[in-house]
Amino acid sequence: MARKPAGPVRYVDLLLRKSQVVRGTAARDILSLKAQEVKGRAWGKANGYTIRRIFRENLSAYKKGVARPDFDEAVHALLEGDSDCLWVYDSSRYSRQGAGDVLKILDVPGKRLVFDLDRLDTEIPADRVRIVGKAEDAREYSRVLSEKVRDTKATQREEGKWLTMPPFGLKVTKKRKLKHGKMWPVVERIHREAAEGMSNRKIALGLTADGFRATRGGPFRSNTVGKILRNPVYLGWQVTVKNGHHQLYLNAKGKPVRVFAKGVEPIPQEVWDKHRKIAAGIDRRTNLPTVEEQEKPVERSPASGLMWCDGGGRDPKKGHNATIHGSSFRCGPLNLGLTTCPDPVSGMRTTVERVLGEEWHTKLTTTSLGDPVILAVAEGWVALAHPEESQKESEARGQIKLAEEAVERLDRLNAGGAYTGRDGEETFIKLRRAAVEDVESARKDWEAVAKPMADISVLRDPERCLELWESGDAHYRGQLLRLAIERVYLLKAPYSGARLKADRLFIVWKKPRGWKPPKKQEETPGAGES
Repeated sequence: MARKPAGPVRYVDLLLRKSQVVRGTAARDILSLKAQEVKGRAWGKANGYTIRRIFRENLSAYKKGVARPDFDEAVHALLEGDSDCLWVYDSSRYSRQGAGDVLKILDVPGKRLVFDLDRLDTEIPADRVRIVGKAEDAREYSRVLSEKVRDTKATQREEGKWLTMPPFGLKVTKKRKLKHGKMWPVVERIHREAAEGMSNRKIALGLTADGFRATRGGPFRSNTVGKILRNPVYLGWQVTVKNGHHQLYLNAKGKPVRVFAKGVEPIPQEVWDKHRKIAAGIDRRTNLPTVEEQEKPVERSPASGLMWCDGGGRDPKKGHNATIHGSSFRCGPLNLGLTTCPDPVSGMRTTVERVLGEEWHTKLTTTSLGDPVILAVAEGWVALAHPEESQKESEARGQIKLAEEAVERLDRLNAGGAYTGRDGEETFIKLRRAAVEDVESARKDWEAVAKPMADISVLRDPERCLELWESGDAHYRGQLLRLAIERVYLLKAPYSGARLKADRLFIVWKKPRGWKPPKKQEETPGAGES
């Protein structure tokens, strides 16, 4: 068997990228990611490199604001010494932001960047000018292409062609015009009911109760109904999106452009005008509350946001909230007219609040000081009673974390061989000593503002705790509950008409930050045991 050549291992990273497919662009001779990988591996083997990591991207390299975490990490690894070379199939696959993205490597000695198809290598001095020129050529190509696409879309918009996904209830013809889809009757119903004075929420609840679903299959929401009611496309006109809102598009002559296909009827203008006047407050909505009902303050429940339906399971990612419906807390999906919960529950709001308050009071006044719930309460009480001090302590703790991460990063680089030789070792020791000093300095700053366990004597004394609870409004009581409670699951009643008691509330109590359950101590065998 042939012996491997002696010497340090040289690492190469492969950066593979393929642009996203854009409708209407001509087919180009671009290798797939798999084919690029085969080429890169062959180059690395022929040049004595070991593949360290392969970065794969399927996105644009020109659009502003597009995050390229793989690209950034590949360049960072090269500059920091994690890799010895970065291989890219083609200069246009690397970046289209211009010379700046290659100069950051060209200006650092010993950093190798290879463009396989272009036969360009930063180790060859004569290639430097060509690499910079290629980068600028790629940027100019993308700029011109972007302008052409933008001009084409502007022309199509002037012609009344629909360029994106069709709005709810509509579909696109072969000539890029809009016509009625199978959900168009729902669109007509929404506009008609709004013109009759129904609120967006009532419209949404009615549609959901009748089995209709929004675009992505979920229940109708009031904001979904609102977007449909405000979109001028349902009048048959071309629209544009500005700041997330649909606006009427006007052509060069300042006139609207028809986007509906010939013979397709839009929402009647009188229906649109009617519900728009109601929304603007010009016309009065029907079935409005009386003056006495409007003047009556609506009190928020302190348990709002804490309650969950036990019928949906106790996994917060899959379970269901329990929200207020009339005078009860009830399974959230049930309030929306859905049947997604296998066993929905409900409970009287006033009773839930009373029992929950009693359980909270008992927990705070009878539990030992070393209990994790009391430690969590102490942490939260500082933030509630002394918010400024709590903010300073949180910021100081964040500085400690940043300093510790800097030390860990240096250790990783050193373990990866970034600081080799006598000079590298001295540099590492110097940098690590400075980083450790930063950690100690941050820790001292934290100790200067950090307080010992907060004085929660007012919460531990049964009478004073009760007075604090009774003196606060619903919002403050909610804050007090959240000092100790993570969430509360409302359980099913054992039988119809059963009174709600503490056994129907499964309370998940809070734990302090970073708390871990203590490890169980192993039992030591007694006398005579082996």
